[in-house]
Amino acid sequence: MQTPPRSLKRKIVVSFSIIIVLILCSGALGWEITRQIENTDRTAETVHLFKEAELQLRREEKNLLIRGYSADRFHRWQKAKEDFYQSLGELTGLKALSEDELNELKSSNSAMSDTYREFFEDIKSGRLTEAKSAQYDTEFKNIGQRSLQLIDGVLARENAVSKQMDSRASLLIVFFSVIFVGTTSFLVINVLRNL
Repeated sequence: MQTPPRSLKRKIVVSFSIIIVLILCSGALGWEITRQIENTDRTAETVHLFKEAELQLRREEKNLLIRGYSADRFHRWQKAKEDFYQSLGELTGLKALSEDELNELKSSNSAMSDTYREFFEDIKSGRLTEAKSAQYDTEFKNIGQRSLQLIDGVLARENAVSKQMDSRASLLIVFFSVIFVGTTSFLVINVLRNL
């Protein structure tokens, strides 16, 4: 049996080393990209839930404004408000909002709380006239629209990041596939040539 030349041994060792390094690098990069994609998806889902909670809160405000105060409607509004604040807390916890966006949401939240307080004081005291009701409706709508515009911006940003991650993942797959196939081909050709 003929011993393979030293250059073939070196080529085999180098090729296998390159393959092992590629496998380790692709695993590490794949894990990092997967983690980033999961974070982006979780953020987008939380933004959607926040938006739904805000729209539900707006529906319950409308019910109170149009149909008047009742314990049942008030209870549904309170539930919608709790869901809204829970969604806001989850969104804040993900650190998906910039400092300016967070301050804007807190400002809207504060204005909304003040308007609610006045609204319920007027309802309980019986001072809620049709004109006053229309004024509250406009205030609730303006506050909600500002908040929804901000959230739509966050959602658009998260979608752009998600698309960027997808394209980055595709490029890395192509890059590692080409290098892996090239290195494997080099290894196979050299082994076959020396058999």
